[in-house]
Amino acid sequence: MASDDFRVIVMRCEAYDRDEIEGLVRNGMRVLGFRPRGKVFVKPNVVFAGDPEVFGTHAYTNPTLTEACVVALSQAGSTRRIDIGEKCAVGFPTRHCYRNAGYDKAVARARKRASCKVGLHCMEEDLRDTVFVGGRVHDTLRLSRRLARADVKVYLPKLKCHCVSNMTGAVKLNVGICSDDDRSIRHDFLLNEKIVDLLAVGWPDFIVMDAIDVGVGNEAFPYPRKLGLLLMGTNPIAVDLVGARLLGFELDDVPYLRAAVDRGYRPGSIDDVALEGDITSLSALDEHAKRLLPYDDAFTAWHDVHRELERLGSPMRFRWGPYGATGGELCKTGCVMGLKMFLASFERFSGPEAFAQAKPVTFVIGRQNEEVDGGGQDVFLLGSCARAEVRNAKHVVRIDKCFTTASDMTMQIGHRLGMPSPLTQPAVSLPLVGDMARAAWRKTVGMRYLQDVGRFATKQLIRRV
Repeated sequence: MASDDFRVIVMRCEAYDRDEIEGLVRNGMRVLGFRPRGKVFVKPNVVFAGDPEVFGTHAYTNPTLTEACVVALSQAGSTRRIDIGEKCAVGFPTRHCYRNAGYDKAVARARKRASCKVGLHCMEEDLRDTVFVGGRVHDTLRLSRRLARADVKVYLPKLKCHCVSNMTGAVKLNVGICSDDDRSIRHDFLLNEKIVDLLAVGWPDFIVMDAIDVGVGNEAFPYPRKLGLLLMGTNPIAVDLVGARLLGFELDDVPYLRAAVDRGYRPGSIDDVALEGDITSLSALDEHAKRLLPYDDAFTAWHDVHRELERLGSPMRFRWGPYGATGGELCKTGCVMGLKMFLASFERFSGPEAFAQAKPVTFVIGRQNEEVDGGGQDVFLLGSCARAEVRNAKHVVRIDKCFTTASDMTMQIGHRLGMPSPLTQPAVSLPLVGDMARAAWRKTVGMRYLQDVGRFATKQLIRRV
């Protein structure tokens, strides 16, 4: 039987109309009995945003939706201030993605209409509080003080496909509450357990899911498909179960949801979710989900490296082995995810035709039992677990990190592929470097660097001495 906590409101919303979204959110808060109070922390999804003409505009929560939600929150309950915060993909300054996504302008508009103070923050630049998690991966976690000390948390996830989790929504949005140092911890074969751990400190009080334009394919470089829905709820598991169903997935298809349910989080089935609003039955939900069809190659673009290299007629090769010294399973959520995002970014930037003209390099992840023939070209060993006997290679380049991110690959091997690299183009690299410098300055004057040095001295250096 469905619980009140498992209610999900599904409303039709065909466009990013600010006034319409604002009205829907006000009504959703009323129906669900949610009243914001005090300091409200709003967490959208801005995992990546580059030049919209090149990389698209559907990897992140639409800024107009965020603007509408902020205004609605400011005028409800007893809200004293609203802080919008995010940490984008590892290696990028969040302020860079905010600007490319249009968040600076959207928040400026929201401030003019909001009934309280509204701030836009880059979480990696904030001072942090250490909070207890008690999980399987994280014992403690350092969170932005604005998030850790908020009275209420509101999440604004973007419904998208994902190259290793199949989907991303409200639960996985918690990866973005971690700064790069904590984010990289066990972003490998334990990623799903890590995501479940984060629910202990990242349980939202209210959720508005952007399912108006859904992203399919790779989560950082998705292709848009019109779904025309707004989802609201107070339980992230329930909201994600509905989002998964809309994308054509069941519970077992989304590994972090399966892990959450196995650990005792509820609801344990979409049958326990109470649908309200414009769509009130699973049959009606399934009928509406047909708008996302077909489940073609674009729907799962860059989910399988071998398939995509074959599709593009590329001479590049990929060798993938187990991470364990004695064999066993492949790591599906670490460096291979970085490789998928790395290559997907090059397809968007350089164009698919560039892959056919690329150098016949070889990417190696995990351990290889058979000898790797480099064919006189570069061989890239990606990740700390990569092991291979390599012969006939021009160069063997090792990136000894767990996990190796798309940013690591772009900086260290992107110029070796025989394709135009984003970092070699001043129009891309100069704004990025400028935002990195601004972020570093903010960390300096805001004493974030000093805080990190103090933590190193008291928590690590003393023990080593």
